[in-house]
Amino acid sequence: MWNFNLTVNSVFAYSGSLNAQANLSGLGWRIIAPNSTDGVTNVHVLLTAAAANGRNVHAFIDASGMIVSAQLA
Repeated sequence: MWNFNLTVNSVFAYSGSLNAQANLSGLGWRIIAPNSTDGVTNVHVLLTAAAANGRNVHAFIDASGMIVSAQLA
C-alpha cells in the first residue's frame, strides 16, 4: 500500500548487506525489503537524501510492513 507525504525522521544501515531501516512519520521503524542488494542500497540512499534535505517521500509498504519502494514527494 502506498503511503504519501511521509517525513523521514532517521535512517539506519548495518555493514552487512541487505540490512537497512528507516523511521517514517506515523509508521515508525520499517525495514527496507531485502529483495536485492542494489534495491536496498537505492531505497536507503533515497531515504537518506530525503532526511538530509527535509524532503517528504511516498513509500510502498508491503503486507509484512517492509518498505518495498520509495520516491521523493
